[in-house]
Amino acid sequence: MNAVVRRYPKGVAKRAVILEAALDVLEREGEMGASLRTIAREADISLAGLLHYFPSRDGLFTELQHELDQRAIDTYFAGFTSEDPGSLLGAVMQAIVERPALGMLHLMLATAALRPGHPVATYFEERYARIHQVFADHVRALQSAGHVDTDRDPEYIATAIIAAADGIRFQWLSNRSIDMPGHVLRTWDMLLGRSSQN
Repeated sequence: MNAVVRRYPKGVAKRAVILEAALDVLEREGEMGASLRTIAREADISLAGLLHYFPSRDGLFTELQHELDQRAIDTYFAGFTSEDPGSLLGAVMQAIVERPALGMLHLMLATAALRPGHPVATYFEERYARIHQVFADHVRALQSAGHVDTDRDPEYIATAIIAAADGIRFQWLSNRSIDMPGHVLRTWDMLLGRSSQN
């Protein structure tokens, strides 16, 4: 008989506290300082207690990225329209401006995903594929509606806007004066061949 894994309210709440503590520590201490021991102290839990919820540091940060992705979907997709899909990405960039650890976590895990066997590798591969599909499909919808020239390649545009978003995140972490949301929105407009309002 297979065991059924249940997460009780107290456990769910404690996991949420730990994940938020991990984000706080990452923002304050950086990747090198974000040890499980430091995160446990921030969350007011013993190291053994933290390990009960998250057996590894890699697993903890992978779960954190998954949780943040879900929050972004819940927050931004409600107002998402096919006429301006780049607005979603601009909103995500603004969220990073307001909480830099979001950008730090993404780049940290994107790099880690290149290592074979890392727990985040499969998640990031699927994540990029989903995002690419969303943008390519929206470009096709815009083309069908006559808003974007049909000689523009939806697959190329999707790849290019994802690359632009990843690249500007990296630059912004070193130079906070960059208008990250503005750059992404202007790039999106350029790829679609329309005049930018920024």
